Amino acid sequence: MLVLVVSHTHWDREWYHGLGRFRQRLVALVDELLDAPADARVPFLLDGQAIVLEDYLGVRPEREADLAAALREGRLEAGPWYVLADELIPGAESLVRNLLAGRRTLARLGAAAPPVLYSPDAFGHPAALPTLAAGFGLPVVVAWRGYGGRRWPPGDTARWRAPDGSAAVLHHLPPDGYEFGSSLPADDARAAARWQTMRTVLAPRARLGLMLVQNGADHHALQRDATAALAALARAAAPHDEVRRTTLAEVVRAIADRAARTAGGELPEVTGELRDSYGYTWTLPGTLATRAGQKRRVAHAERALVRDVEPWLALSPLRADASATAALHAAWRTLLACLPHDTLCGCATDAVAAAMEARLASVAEQARGLRADALDALVGHDAAAARERRDDWRPVLVVRNATARPRGGVAEVELLTFLADEPVGPGSCAPTAVPPPQGVAVDGGRVPVQPLRAGPARHRVESPRHYPDNDLVWRTRGLAWVPAVPAYGVAAYPVDAGAVHAAASAPPHAAHAGARGGVTVLENGHLAVAIHGDGRVELRTDDGRVIADLLGLEDVGDVGDTYTHSPVGDVLTAARCRGARVVAGGPLRATVELRLELRVPARRTRRRAAPPVPLPIRVRLSLDAGAPFLRVAVRGVNRARDHRLRLVLRTGVADAAVFADAAFGPVRREPIVVPPDDLRMERPVRTAPLHRYVSLTTSRTGATVYADGLAEYEATPAGDVAVTLVRAIGALSRAHLPERPGHAGWPVRTPAAQCLGRFAGRFALLLHGPRDEATIDLVERVADDVLLPLCGTTLRSALALPPTTHGVGLEGDGLAVSAIKPAEQGSAIVLRCVNLLDRPVTGAWRLPPSVVHVRRARLDETPIEPLPLTGGRVEFTARPREVVTVLAEPRSATGR
Repeated sequence: MLVLVVSHTHWDREWYHGLGRFRQRLVALVDELLDAPADARVPFLLDGQAIVLEDYLGVRPEREADLAAALREGRLEAGPWYVLADELIPGAESLVRNLLAGRRTLARLGAAAPPVLYSPDAFGHPAALPTLAAGFGLPVVVAWRGYGGRRWPPGDTARWRAPDGSAAVLHHLPPDGYEFGSSLPADDARAAARWQTMRTVLAPRARLGLMLVQNGADHHALQRDATAALAALARAAAPHDEVRRTTLAEVVRAIADRAARTAGGELPEVTGELRDSYGYTWTLPGTLATRAGQKRRVAHAERALVRDVEPWLALSPLRADASATAALHAAWRTLLACLPHDTLCGCATDAVAAAMEARLASVAEQARGLRADALDALVGHDAAAARERRDDWRPVLVVRNATARPRGGVAEVELLTFLADEPVGPGSCAPTAVPPPQGVAVDGGRVPVQPLRAGPARHRVESPRHYPDNDLVWRTRGLAWVPAVPAYGVAAYPVDAGAVHAAASAPPHAAHAGARGGVTVLENGHLAVAIHGDGRVELRTDDGRVIADLLGLEDVGDVGDTYTHSPVGDVLTAARCRGARVVAGGPLRATVELRLELRVPARRTRRRAAPPVPLPIRVRLSLDAGAPFLRVAVRGVNRARDHRLRLVLRTGVADAAVFADAAFGPVRREPIVVPPDDLRMERPVRTAPLHRYVSLTTSRTGATVYADGLAEYEATPAGDVAVTLVRAIGALSRAHLPERPGHAGWPVRTPAAQCLGRFAGRFALLLHGPRDEATIDLVERVADDVLLPLCGTTLRSALALPPTTHGVGLEGDGLAVSAIKPAEQGSAIVLRCVNLLDRPVTGAWRLPPSVVHVRRARLDETPIEPLPLTGGRVEFTARPREVVTVLAEPRSATGR
């Protein structure tokens, strides 16, 4: 049997040390490899990450040529990812950008990654990972956690098929993972004993007649006596097995070649998510709620870049601007640096979490700037020219629709009305005279506006060729009822003294909040909510459906670590109601705030519970005019340690099938059932990854809970959906947990992971019928309405009313937008959608008139075939659950 040995290091960029310390060791490691004499050089894998190449060159820029040569010659390998990310928390498009960034990084050095989707330590894998592999021309996936044991086929190789039919060869690592071949002995006696142990594990699993031995471990440099150890291993394995040191690229080519030659039935086929390696190795699913607030901010940043930055850049003249493209890539690299599994999962030191927080703030700032520049270019606004014509400013409200279908109705807007100029610099000594504040007028001839918050503020109008113009303004944040805005289009309305002028009809099913018979009520014609004096929330629909007790809070002690939830003590559910008040009476949005208090022990241990402290929690319930869903916003202050706090939404859909949003479309989730013999190493959890929504359906009814970024939920047989708001723990790893004996990481205190202070989450509930094609479409459409509402901002320095712009629209049952972005090369627009249905669908993109050539492409934007373009419309057929990528070339890109 063939034994292929790959020398490597598994490089966690941040973990029990921060980036700075680990980078110091990385530089020493790579220097040693590059400086090795020619007769002592061996191939070495930098474990699946291209970002470490940038980390190295950030310290050693003078060695770029040496590093590039080693990569081109195969002495060093890296990639295909930019970072070795968690795969269950980020969305599909973040995984795509991760691979694109890894490819760009290697290409700048004249190199390419091994042809493998290499993911040796992620805490589980999405069902669509073979789709990602196929879309980048990678025939093999190498994985470890989330697979293995008696509930999966035996052996180290299987064919893994995604929901869209794409398949990849899955090569699965042994129970000890990527470090099974670390520190090989160099003397013959010990080598023979070690090989016997290793062969006992590897040989029975070797379906293709080859065994992969990875010689390395976490942050390990090349084994000092690696050549002698490999020679001893070869002698120990002879004559039955041939040992060969090689590259990862050669290993995966051998796997792919042998798998291709196997008969159809020789490789078992597996489908679905890989989230169950219980009894085989640690799965570590408890990280989904660790440092929950940071995961929420990551989701916000990802959604902003994918749905509210990239599309505007792609549709604007900035699409072909090299500086704008470079700025977009820089924003993505900043976000991707937050996604390594130890960083994003929160199982790292507090210093790592603090560095991640700074990156997330940077991503948010970069996203706002990119979006502003793209929208200015899209509507033809020249900021520099406008600054030179201050007296000609005509403030306008610019409303953007970040969906691929026309939408009108409630828009969240910010209206700015000039009060006074506020000088900065030498001329700022004199006091500024401020006129009285101006309100917001509402009448039938203007866009109806509902103020929510208003007051004086400062606002800068910036220009690339001038100092900012700094003014005092009256800022009104509120809601406006606007006519339909085109798909991924922009509409502008004049603003005059805080009023917005446009022809608009009155909102149907206006929302209302008020008190009635001692009960606070919300109504909008579709839904009615009653908040009783004891805090009970009752929800009724216009078709007679009733949920008598919608909301709950649940708190339990947690003495686990950043990897594993370890509950202790009683579950507390008795929140005390401190009253309810109407925050917004309507007509566009009606909101009631419910003030609750949960008394939680200040600190829980297995021996005692400290005296209780109050956790103040405010829940805002909102109905929008004409909307079929209820908004739920939660905010509070965590004052306790060692506990887990969850919001419970009771849907009333009992004994339901669960469909959860995931990478490239929802997946059906079944409880993971593990026999007692497989519980010794780790106990399974009832929680699962939460993307945008989770749906519960039966043959008669259904409900969907939406969340804006918190990453962990549990669906119960009773029809409750519990979402983790706070998981407060104080150690990176503990050794003695009933749920997971042994240390999963290095024991380091993590007081910041107690998440003391403010927390928040935004949710929505949609009640609907059973899961059919119409419901699938509705659930996806409402996800956009909840998470990507119409938004309007005031462009104070407009010189004219910008025309309405028409972007791109998507047509077709069950088709959902995945991405609209500038192409990696050239000036094409990349359009990607997913067929959410289990049948073929004929769809179409409606395109800007400048597009003259359209091609179908892979996920990595490699063209496949031309598509016919007729009247600005291109049709395509999507297989069941298929991800369809289209390249739309504007006239300037083709010369026509």
